[in-house]
Amino acid sequence: MDPVKITLVIVITIAIFTNTTSLYFLCKKRKSNYVILCINLTFADILQSIAGYIPDLFLDTNLQKATTFCKLTAFFVAFPSFATIAMHAGIALSRMVLLSSCFSSNLINYKKLFIKIGISSWIYGLFWATLPLLGFSSYTLEGTRSRCSMNFSPKTIIEKAYLILIFTFGFCIPVTIIITSCLFTAHVIVTKYNYFYVTYGKENAETKLFKEKEKNAISSFILMVLSFIVCWTPYATIGCLTAFTSVKTPNWLLEVAALFAKLSALVNPIIYYWKDGIFKKRTVREKTFTKSLLIIKSEINRSIDHTA
Repeated sequence: MDPVKITLVIVITIAIFTNTTSLYFLCKKRKSNYVILCINLTFADILQSIAGYIPDLFLDTNLQKATTFCKLTAFFVAFPSFATIAMHAGIALSRMVLLSSCFSSNLINYKKLFIKIGISSWIYGLFWATLPLLGFSSYTLEGTRSRCSMNFSPKTIIEKAYLILIFTFGFCIPVTIIITSCLFTAHVIVTKYNYFYVTYGKENAETKLFKEKEKNAISSFILMVLSFIVCWTPYATIGCLTAFTSVKTPNWLLEVAALFAKLSALVNPIIYYWKDGIFKKRTVREKTFTKSLLIIKSEINRSIDHTA
């Protein structure tokens, strides 16, 4: 077995193990808030690994043209990938919505919100992954002759337009949403920490809690942004070069892009669940956090009444 397939076997094995384990423990948790999105994200990685990556191991390396089986593997790589990208943006955006509205409205059903984000992400992924099957671009054999993927050597205006749209809606817009939302989340948490620090002092339980939340927000921000950019920039670079220039994509860049995209299935469990401690019981912390939110709301209402 060549080094590329050996690497693929390692990535597939680790991805399936970590995501399956994460999915098991996620399903045992209370189905609300970000757990819903994390379950969808984990399932997308499992689907991608099983239906997209594993069949790659059995493709004939001497293929002369894309077979139906090869195109299907490309579809099941693209479909969960686009859905995952949408969920990345959805998770970042939902954090901003949650933090910006929790004090001004109690009417938002967050569980329904996250369910809608999950469903919308799957529809989003299915839409972009199905277009090549309908004639808008195509799934074709890569220059490496080892797998199929989107057509990164477009010849028609429609094929180039598809790559431009993918570059815009599959990379640029999600990156912008993720960075903006994560920065806003970090800003809100820092503001809350400063509020507790000034009002209750450094040793107050709520102050310490938000200090910890501040550290977690910053680390999550760095991990989320860096992992997304590292995993998807190679493919975005290929799409940009082929859509706007006449540069032919070298085979080594295709190999690197494929490897980094596959690595996204490994980092998602680390960022969204394993990082928080998969075996930790967080009931006490959640109750403390809820109590602190109520304290803030009470203080704000008191200030408003006093002003009035």
